Amino acid sequence: MENTYAAAGVDVLKAEAFVGRLKKLSRRPGHEKLWAGAGGYASVVPISDSQAVALTTDGVGTKLLLASELDKLDTIGIDLVAMCANDLICVGAKPLSFLDYYATSKLVDNYADDIIKGIAEGCDQAGMLLVGGETAEVPDLYQDKHFDLAGFSMGLVSKTELITGDDIAPGDAIVGVASSGVHSNGFSLARKVVPKSKWEALLTPTLIYVKPVVELFGKPEVKLKGIVHITGGGWRNLFRLKDGVGFSIDKPLPEPEVYAELRKHVAQEELFKTFNMGMGLAVIVNKAHAASVIETFTKHNFQAQLVGQVTDQGDKLSVECNGTKFAIAN
Repeated sequence: MENTYAAAGVDVLKAEAFVGRLKKLSRRPGHEKLWAGAGGYASVVPISDSQAVALTTDGVGTKLLLASELDKLDTIGIDLVAMCANDLICVGAKPLSFLDYYATSKLVDNYADDIIKGIAEGCDQAGMLLVGGETAEVPDLYQDKHFDLAGFSMGLVSKTELITGDDIAPGDAIVGVASSGVHSNGFSLARKVVPKSKWEALLTPTLIYVKPVVELFGKPEVKLKGIVHITGGGWRNLFRLKDGVGFSIDKPLPEPEVYAELRKHVAQEELFKTFNMGMGLAVIVNKAHAASVIETFTKHNFQAQLVGQVTDQGDKLSVECNGTKFAIAN
């Protein structure tokens, strides 16, 4: 069987089509008042003419199965917070608060304590308050050690700081910020191709990029035109920013060691359409502002560099990696 995300049971294109239908099915009077943040990473609900709350929800997916299998649950909560907080900053929101939902077949104290400690650590990294949550024992739904986690976060964004993506233009710079590994997406495929002896490397927690980005929010001289959290769908997430433009990446960040194992089993283009491939966040700015963005991330101990630029090749992502060139269509 071909080693693709779809063959592993996850059809990203089908999921995107469902989201499109979901928007139509859920639309009600009042939705027209929402502010549109770039990429659809968060719902932005105005509370006045000048300010709004941004709301996100997410989970960790089948990375939970690895954590359970390896009996290592102390970092999975960091992943949960990261998946929500990193989405909030993509629309220009400063994360404020977080709630969790933990469902399991049977509550085991040491498991639950490790999970909540991880969530608390993630909130500290994101500068958010853990304000509550819900724990449910549902033995008829989950078996043995299986469990699920969901997170809900809220942030604040002003009208003037909302990132819409509207002003992204050909020639803008793409600053890539390094990931710590696979983060929290693509595990249905990764679990099938990476040997169990190397699974622990897959559990490296997702980096939380909030603090350097919030610092950039406070720099009026730096205009953040777009922020991309590289999650499910890999580098195709760039297409979420704006229709009609393309992207060219010719100086990618170094790939964490775990990707050498994935490259043994998965075709290169499929890798970039599924995983972050070493770039957990991409920031779009005018070229004149790229150095300041890189400096800010570096100060916070994140590796960042100029990786490419926005092009006029609409809906096309050109990638040059390891001496080969290929294109990814929207």
